[in-house]
Amino acid sequence: MRRTPGGGYNDMDDIRNSEIIERENDQMLSNLQGKVHALKSLTIDIGNEVKEQNKYLNGMDNDFDFGEGLLGSTMKRLQVMAAKSNKRFTLYLVLFSFGVFLLIYYIIKWRSWFGTSKSD
Repeated sequence: MRRTPGGGYNDMDDIRNSEIIERENDQMLSNLQGKVHALKSLTIDIGNEVKEQNKYLNGMDNDFDFGEGLLGSTMKRLQVMAAKSNKRFTLYLVLFSFGVFLLIYYIIKWRSWFGTSKSD
């Protein structure tokens, strides 16, 4: 509060100061409400994204469980077949694998000889 030259207080200055402070408070309150609304919206979006990702991960988990079961049964069949098989079957399997490897090798070499010439 300010004193007037006569020794009293000037109520008009006090009223103006309080109005200015009130306007500043209202403006800051409005800014704060906007920020709270933005944070609430962001939080809701994050929650929705988390729910969606959890659904996706659960689906992947089910797919991996299915794949694991399928691979496990395939491995059991291979073990049974390997225990029963003779040397000729093993030789055919090795020759087939070697032939596939050679085929892939020649395809890669052929592409490098003929197919990768770039002219800029």
